[in-house]
Amino acid sequence: MQSAFAGRVGPDSLLLPRRMRRMHSMDDTPLRRRAIRSPALRWAGLLLVLLFTGCGYRQDVPVLPAGARTIAIGAINNLTAMGELDVRLRALLQRDLLRRRHVAILAVERSDLVISVDLTALTITRVLDPAITTDRSFAYALSGRVTLTDQRTGQQLVSGRGVTASVTRLYAPEVRETPAIRDEGLNDVLAAFAEQVQREVFLVF
Repeated sequence: MQSAFAGRVGPDSLLLPRRMRRMHSMDDTPLRRRAIRSPALRWAGLLLVLLFTGCGYRQDVPVLPAGARTIAIGAINNLTAMGELDVRLRALLQRDLLRRRHVAILAVERSDLVISVDLTALTITRVLDPAITTDRSFAYALSGRVTLTDQRTGQQLVSGRGVTASVTRLYAPEVRETPAIRDEGLNDVLAAFAEQVQREVFLVF
């Protein structure tokens, strides 16, 4: 009796677990794939970070010195013969500072730091074509001094440091100098000067 029962039940009992194992394996496949995919993505991201770090890649984040969080644009003195350079430089500095979301621009009396600028010299050099008496290029150079004062301590973090910016505009064909041509050059040299001022103000790590 025992051998007959074992002979009849034995094969069926072996088939049932196989089917169950097959169904379990089919149902479990998506879960296994998801379990493998997520760590794989994490490892891939880690490898990319290590790759960029090993290649010297980094994202520079300019910050204000002395742990300051707020800044103001103070006096901008135009000592050149060209009018309104101070007004235009102030507008450029304010525009650029507003783009730095980690820095707050406040009024002078409320800010941690204050930028002051003296514009001391502007030169415009023209390269003429003697054959047709028109201008081939214009070179603009703007010089000044930058001061950065910490109002919390009264200390000058940057004291009258010299800053110079220059740009050259080439024209083909040649053009005659007009107020519009000069204004384009002034915009370019002021934008370059504003960038130099910010390099003196911000620290990069």
